[in-house]
Amino acid sequence: MRLKKFWPWLVAVLIVGAIFVVKTRIVDPQQTTSTRAQVSGPAVILFRGDNSPSCQVIHQLVTEAEQRYGSQITFRQLDWSPDNPLIEQYKVRFLPTVLLVDREGKELTRSVGENPAVQAKLKNILARLDSLLLQ
Repeated sequence: MRLKKFWPWLVAVLIVGAIFVVKTRIVDPQQTTSTRAQVSGPAVILFRGDNSPSCQVIHQLVTEAEQRYGSQITFRQLDWSPDNPLIEQYKVRFLPTVLLVDREGKELTRSVGENPAVQAKLKNILARLDSLLLQ
């Protein structure tokens, strides 16, 4: 009798658990471990979350810059993953995070978050990529 009372909750927990496992195990075929571990500079790297509105705003800014500078700079847009070595290498703690790195992979500048001030800073950085490339 008690089990009849709780079986809907048990089923719901199992479904949510299965969805969580599936989402965390899906691998983007375009991002193999070797390509995620290496980024040849100069590069703009966007670390983002699962299609959150804040990440979408920043994603759009980076995509616009990629359309303009894609032939001169490497652009990488990576979803957060605990096994991505770049997250540890660049000590990414918050999403979205945009990094501009030089030819040696040294971080030149970082933009974290998505509020209007961060968006303005990022627009300014992306607009000045020509001058930053010369560093």
